[in-house]
Parts: sequence; C-alpha cells; structure tokens
Amino acid sequence: MGRVRWYIVSNFFRTFLTLFIPLFFVISLVHVVKIAALTHKIEIDLVELLEMFSYFIPTILFYTLPISFIAAVSSMFFRLSIDNELMALFALGIKSSYVVRIIGVIALLLTTVLLFLALLIMPQSKHLFNQFKNNKLKEARLNIVPNQLGQKFGNFYIYLKSKQKNDLRDIVIYNRDKEGNNQIFIASQGKIINQNGLFWLELYQGKGYTYDHDTLKEIEYAKMSIFDSVEFDAINFKNSMLYWGEGNEGARRQLFVMIFTSLIPILSLYIVVSFSIINPRYQNNRSFLVISSIASIFYLVATIIKREDIEIYFTLAIVVSIVASVYLFKKRIGNFY
Repeated sequence: MGRVRWYIVSNFFRTFLTLFIPLFFVISLVHVVKIAALTHKIEIDLVELLEMFSYFIPTILFYTLPISFIAAVSSMFFRLSIDNELMALFALGIKSSYVVRIIGVIALLLTTVLLFLALLIMPQSKHLFNQFKNNKLKEARLNIVPNQLGQKFGNFYIYLKSKQKNDLRDIVIYNRDKEGNNQIFIASQGKIINQNGLFWLELYQGKGYTYDHDTLKEIEYAKMSIFDSVEFDAINFKNSMLYWGEGNEGARRQLFVMIFTSLIPILSLYIVVSFSIINPRYQNNRSFLVISSIASIFYLVATIIKREDIEIYFTLAIVVSIVASVYLFKKRIGNFY
C-alpha cells in the first residue's frame, strides 16, 4: 500500500505543479500591471516593486491553489483512467475509496494552508500594502524638483535651488493665509523629515515675512517646521483576529467567503473524482468540462454567500456539497470500483 500511496501522490504533485506554476505567473502578471498603474502617482524602484508584489503573494496563492487542486485532481484521474493504470489498481483489489483518501489527506493540508492565508496572513499583507502605498503617496507630495516654479507642498508654494536626497538648499516658500495676508519664508538650508510615515519640512537659519495692506512683519528663526495640510486616512491595524472581529457587515461577509473558499479542496474532492474516474472503453476525456464546471459552481456559490444571507447560504452550500459528494461518488464510482 505504501507504493500505491507514493504512486498516487507523485502523480498528483507532478500534475499539480504543471498547472499551478503557469496559473500563478498569469495571475502574478495581472497584479504587476496593477502595481505599474500606480506609477503615475508614485515613483518606485525595482526593490520597492518587488516589495509591493510580495504583499499580493498570499492573495494570489489563496485564489490559485483551489483552482489548481481541482484541475490537478481531475486531470490526474482522467489520465490514469485513459492509460488503464487505475483499472489495473482496481483489478489488484485496491478500492477506489482508498485511492481518493490519499488525495483527501492532501486536500485537508491544503485547506489548512488556505485558512492560514485567509484568516492570518492576508489581512496583514493588505494592511502592509496600504501602509506602503500611503507612505509613497506622501513622499510623492515631497518630490520637489530644484529650479522649478509652481510646485506645492500642501497649501504652500515652494521653490528651491538645489537638492541632495532629503537635504534642500536656498529655499523660498510662499503662502496666502486665511486672512488674505501674504507670507514668504526664506531659508539657506532645509530638510525633508520622515518619521514613521509622517512627513514635514524643516527650515534652518531663515527669515519670514508677512505682508498685509498696511504693514510688513519680519521674523528670524533658527528652525521652522512646515507640515503638509493634506490628511490621509489613518490605517489602524492591531492583528488579524481583531480585523475579522470588527463586527462590520463587510468584514463578516468576507470572512464567510474566505472560509468557504478555503474548504473548496475538501468539498469538491469527491465530486471531481466522481466525474474523473472513467472506463476508457465507454467514456471520453472531458477533463476541461469537469474542471470548468465544478470550479465555476463553487466560485459562484462563494459570490452568492458574499451577497446574500450569509449564514443560510454558507451552511446550505456545505451541506449540499457533502450530500452531493457522497451520492455522486457512491453512484458513479463506489458501486463499481
């Protein structure tokens, strides 16, 4: 039995990797295009591009693993059936239920991995991506080009003569306050400060002028801090459990969808096998039809769960899947092999 187990497992993983790797790269390319679309707002280098992409990897894995599993199970059993290798195993007295239980262990492990990704890793990666994007948007507001007029930092117009990374030289800042007074600040040097995602300008050894219709006021300062007046939405995240336990309807619906999607390998296994183990003398290879139909049905159910009365549809979907698995496997496979 050990050789049979190894034979089934090795065939499964060869088929699984053949399907999973291309699908993973196709979905990855879609996310790379999404990241590239952000470059009209922010500037990123290759390292930052890879960092942003890494935040999408859990999501890519979560949505490609179930589809790859369904496709691998169906393709493997169709191939072994057509090559008469399954028929040979059954002729030796090995039950079809034993063969499926071998894949069932893999389905259980895969479901565990999917639950781990969905409930723990994906909320954190989503938070890290939003935090990274927010910081880059703030940095973009401070991407001040030397010797160029009309640039703004918040409500302030800013001009500088030279810039070396975050160090600025010969800075002039103009602002018109709420009372209509004109303000000008001049400094020989300054610096862009980034402290935990909070950005501001610091000017050193400069002068400030405020002019209204009647008077001109002048001040001298050793250091002045100017903050961007544009506010970004605060991103608060403590841990994944608190994220799912927020209690809002959107997170609650998403949680049920994530759990159901994670259960797809277990719920779909016997249904897929019921249509994939065939007698090559009387039945044809319809693996594409089986894969596309079953995958579409399960993901359609996940969509319904997200939009409708989630507890009822979630429970009903699991019960129907289990009943269909038992009925179809017994009727189409178990009674014969």
